[in-house]
Amino acid sequence: MTGNSDKPLVLTLDAGGTNFSFAALCDGKQVGDTVVLPAEANDRERSLANLFEGFGRVADAAGGSPRAISFAFPGPADYRRGVLYNVGNLPAYAGGVPLADILSERFGVPVLINNDGDLFALGEATAGLLPEVNSKLEAAGSPQRYRNLIGLTLGTGFGGGIVLNGELLEGDNSLSGEVWLLRHGLEPDVNAEEGVSIRAVTGAYTAAASDPKAGERTPHDIARIAEEELEGDAMAAREAFAKLGLVLGDAIANLVTVLDGLVVIGGGLSKSHELFMPALLKMVNSPYSDQPGAQPRLVQHVYNLEDPSEAERFYQPPPLSASGEPEYHPRTAVGISRLGANEAVGLGAYAVAIAALEN
Repeated sequence: MTGNSDKPLVLTLDAGGTNFSFAALCDGKQVGDTVVLPAEANDRERSLANLFEGFGRVADAAGGSPRAISFAFPGPADYRRGVLYNVGNLPAYAGGVPLADILSERFGVPVLINNDGDLFALGEATAGLLPEVNSKLEAAGSPQRYRNLIGLTLGTGFGGGIVLNGELLEGDNSLSGEVWLLRHGLEPDVNAEEGVSIRAVTGAYTAAASDPKAGERTPHDIARIAEEELEGDAMAAREAFAKLGLVLGDAIANLVTVLDGLVVIGGGLSKSHELFMPALLKMVNSPYSDQPGAQPRLVQHVYNLEDPSEAERFYQPPPLSASGEPEYHPRTAVGISRLGANEAVGLGAYAVAIAALEN
């Protein structure tokens, strides 16, 4: 794939606190190899130099002239103007750095910067969970189709993005989908990220486990302990992931109440979904209390697409009424990323660039 293609070449970036990972995409597919360079998180001049080098190298390797640069960068930021402010894991960009203008002047193309949670949701809506669900509904003969998607990422932090009717919801201040600031469902004095993150799992395990190595355990270790593949406190490990599931379920219930869409979960912790999904589903599908006749948390019933029997019930067409019309049966579902967070973010960035070029 070269610059002679009639499809635009778009340069993308996965920006982490340690490394910058660059790629070039054409027609939604990567062209050439990924280039990885140090982020130089504390030195703005060296970090910018690596941005110039990385984008230049992937453009050259793709054999063509890029039409746009589009990528995710940690916030807070004025994403519409491409200006970065105080960035926790990339302090070199604190204080109002007009990165979009800097890169646009260097490469002579439009530069679009977004939140990684937003681009994750858009990628899954474009080529991941959302089209898969609608394709399976069509194959099953169901009239139901979904247009809205809530994307959530679980890792160092708790990120999110929202796609409504195929469009990324940005908000008036570029702050839609800041799900980490939802209230913690079990501890109302803190935000949800304190219950839905790597530190939440490791902290819960360390506090409860009779394990002399508890403070050294990673979430991967704790998952293996919960599954009894590694020596440790299996009960405390299972409880740590169950607590994450309850807090995540509470957040999802609030989001679905307002946005009424499918939910897709990605990020490193999503690999342990079998450990937290039961608690998540219990939270979203249960009433507010154990009292008889208590109000259900949601009007919709939420299905787990990773459970074959649950997925089968979700895709099954609704029964017909006496008049031959499908019976009203509000439902939605939660599934794990079909693309992986990195690919979804890249495809989301590409979709943003194509939309901007077309407009």
